[in-house]
Amino acid sequence: MRITREATLLQQEKSEIWPSEAGSNTQPEDQTNTKWRVLVVDDDADVHEATDYALARVKILGRSLELIHALSAGEALKILHKQPDIAVILLDVVMERPDSGLRLVEEIRAEGYREQRIILRTGYPGDAPEKEVIRDYEIDDYWSKDELTRTRLVTSLTTAIRSVDYIRALKGTRNGLEMVIEGTQYLYKNKSLDLFAEGVLTQLAAILRVSPEGGICALAQLPDKEDELVVLSGIGRFAPHVGSKLFEVDDIDKDLVFQSLEKGRVPVVAENKLVFSHQSETGRRLLIYFVHEQILSQQDVVLTEVFVTNLAICFDNLALITELGELAFVDQRVGIPNQNAFDRELMNITRSDNDDKSEALVAMVAIEDAAQFAIAFGVTYFDQIMNAVYERLRAVAGDNVLVARVGEYTLGLVDSSGKFEVSAAENIFDEPFEVAGSPVVVRATIGVVRGNPQGRRSSDIQRAARLTLLKQKQKGPGGTAEFEPSMADEVQDSLRLIGRLRQAVQDRVLTFVFQPKVRLATGEVVGSEVLCRWMDDGEPVSPGRFIPVAERSGLSGEITFQCLEAVRDLNQRLQQENLPPLKAAVNLAANDIADRDFVDQLLAVCHQHGLGPETVSFEITETQHFTNDGEATACVQKLAAQGFEIWLDDFGTGYSSLTHLDVSPVRGIKIDKSFISVLSADSRPSHVAETAAGIAQTLGLVSVAEGVETRDQHAICQEHGIEFAQGFLYSAGLYPDKYVEWLKNWNLNGWADHGRS
Repeated sequence: MRITREATLLQQEKSEIWPSEAGSNTQPEDQTNTKWRVLVVDDDADVHEATDYALARVKILGRSLELIHALSAGEALKILHKQPDIAVILLDVVMERPDSGLRLVEEIRAEGYREQRIILRTGYPGDAPEKEVIRDYEIDDYWSKDELTRTRLVTSLTTAIRSVDYIRALKGTRNGLEMVIEGTQYLYKNKSLDLFAEGVLTQLAAILRVSPEGGICALAQLPDKEDELVVLSGIGRFAPHVGSKLFEVDDIDKDLVFQSLEKGRVPVVAENKLVFSHQSETGRRLLIYFVHEQILSQQDVVLTEVFVTNLAICFDNLALITELGELAFVDQRVGIPNQNAFDRELMNITRSDNDDKSEALVAMVAIEDAAQFAIAFGVTYFDQIMNAVYERLRAVAGDNVLVARVGEYTLGLVDSSGKFEVSAAENIFDEPFEVAGSPVVVRATIGVVRGNPQGRRSSDIQRAARLTLLKQKQKGPGGTAEFEPSMADEVQDSLRLIGRLRQAVQDRVLTFVFQPKVRLATGEVVGSEVLCRWMDDGEPVSPGRFIPVAERSGLSGEITFQCLEAVRDLNQRLQQENLPPLKAAVNLAANDIADRDFVDQLLAVCHQHGLGPETVSFEITETQHFTNDGEATACVQKLAAQGFEIWLDDFGTGYSSLTHLDVSPVRGIKIDKSFISVLSADSRPSHVAETAAGIAQTLGLVSVAEGVETRDQHAICQEHGIEFAQGFLYSAGLYPDKYVEWLKNWNLNGWADHGRS
């Protein structure tokens, strides 16, 4: 049979004894859930056979390996869907396509598989350079098959599995920790003591990463009555003894228990048993009897001591625990359940042992015009509105439905029975709310998710509810929407768009056009605005779609720097044509302008390209948050101190405009096109455009009209005192060559149709 070079490399060390194999036959191994599952993805059958051969006797962390094979990326994804407990994926880069492996990495992570460690193997390193792959993809190791010997393979697997082991250990503690938190809320109520005790044992097993044969958590009220220790919780073979007295349980080592009672805080370890007791200052005795399958190290014993000591302290700090519970699960401003309480309830309904919760309902209720209420009347007033809505919603929902504050302006609802009628929530807004002695009309938008929650992740349910709410809000304020699977597909499309945009930025395939800005009185071209364009697989992508994505994914800064290069190149072209340089306005993203490091880099790039205040200005949107001592304001002031003009873009569409003009060193405002498009000779009442121009004149600022498309709009803007304008009437955004030609031939009196790009 043909053996490939990489397969040979894996086999060439067959005489080597890997340390983890030594003594592998000295202990019997339980085959149930003891093997590390490794998915081998490669389109070369020889590589699969060689990998089997190389790893046949390897043990890592005392456990052998189970290799699962896939010959394509599609087959690998199907296997992962069926067996999500795979620990490591050995993934070939080049299979059906040169980048099949890299695409599979993106798909695996996008679908939420975060635990699995991915090791890339490639026979064509030139097609996927290591530096770029490590930087751009969430992988854990990268090897050329020519370099991947058996020793290196096992070393890499050991490192990856060790990481998975710790990740799984952390996940294992979560269930126990949730029960501990839940139990401590009502520590002295009998119905929760057993839950608390069960959480103690579960978390202890998870922390020590052992599978217990059994465990007991017992409590006695007085130190002189150790013989009355009562079993609060038991797992494994001790589960039937809950409620019994500890010393009535036959299958325990009573001598070991007495040793522990005498030693106090020091854990007693004998063979496969661990006993820990703690007497609190208030007289209660807590005892844990734990039977395990492995010998615990001294470090594990110390960890156990710290863990159980902290649990014992909980019994002595009921008042503190209650207060912490309030802080953790109650909104401190309004005094209603908060996001943590909502998360906890979601986790509860998704537990597989909740057989009665085959149908559930989760909803998000967003109060409309909330920001306006808070700004106009203050945050305290809005909190009263929130509380009034909560009380009315809770009254119609009943005690078995959780209502919690899950956002500044949003309430969340969890009905584990699925019987709540959403119309009841809609109806509570039909009547005004009594707030501060006066009636207030409140509207709301609602997003709803229904279905069987068992086996689903609580985060996925919550994400679906928030996504449904967002989709409904995008249609307009008010109304109710129920989740549809297509909504999730849109999210996946957004993730894929981020990946393609990131690649486009790296490949520098984005282009830039220049839309002229003219003086209304004379038609003189005074500058331009630089606009980004993107062709994805030959199809244009709307800037309204990809620019927000760029800002959210941290790509806007690099786009800005490439934009400055385009300005530099245009100025060089103008100089070659013996035309004077024109000032180009560059848009700055909200997240970038508040970053001092970005502003420093921005100034450095301008200096590098020879771009000064005479050739570049910057535009910031009104929706950005500026305060007198805020980071964003400081950054804007730093740009202005260097002589660069700052323009406030989309004026009138944000909020607190006058505050922005007062605290920000702006040169002028750009009146949003939505206020220009309504101007016509047939309808000429006082418009926002006229008011905005008047504000600018009063403050000594310059104004620019955006989106001028007709001669009437040109004339009306001039009458209103607006100095400059840009829009399709003069020209759409033009690529540099066309822009230079347009500039040569431009004549205001010609009113030529200059085309759109």
